[in-house]
Amino acid sequence: MSALIHYQHAHPQEAIADKELADLIEALSRHGILRFLTALTGALPHVGLITARGLNTQTSRTTLQNMVTLLSALGHVPPQDFSRFVGAVSAATQSVERETWHPQTGNGEPPGITGAYRLLQDDALWHALGPLLDGLKAFGEVLGAARATEQPPPPNEPLL
Repeated sequence: MSALIHYQHAHPQEAIADKELADLIEALSRHGILRFLTALTGALPHVGLITARGLNTQTSRTTLQNMVTLLSALGHVPPQDFSRFVGAVSAATQSVERETWHPQTGNGEPPGITGAYRLLQDDALWHALGPLLDGLKAFGEVLGAARATEQPPPPNEPLL
């Protein structure tokens, strides 16, 4: 009778994966990342203790609560509206900076009574101020309504 032939099929993908893994380990070692990760793993209990101590303060808890509130509020804003808002803030900031460094109007003197009167008659100015004034009114209404129904939280309330 004949003997069985033991044949192992070589998987080329496994060989490629082994080569890639060896290259990755070599690169991590060459750049000192493996040494850093080894040291971090050894110091993990100490890092965890330092982090826990840092987070176990009233200031840290308040910061985390404020961040969660801010992120929750941003979750209700459609991305295109937020993008438009950020663009408007950027344009306003650039305009203020440009006007601060290179004034385009007058000689730097206050406008005086006649200049103020001209500003009152400027339709473009009023069209630009209208949405800002509406936004300030809405802001004030929400703050006033929130303050009327708000109860102060108990001191030193845990975050979770």
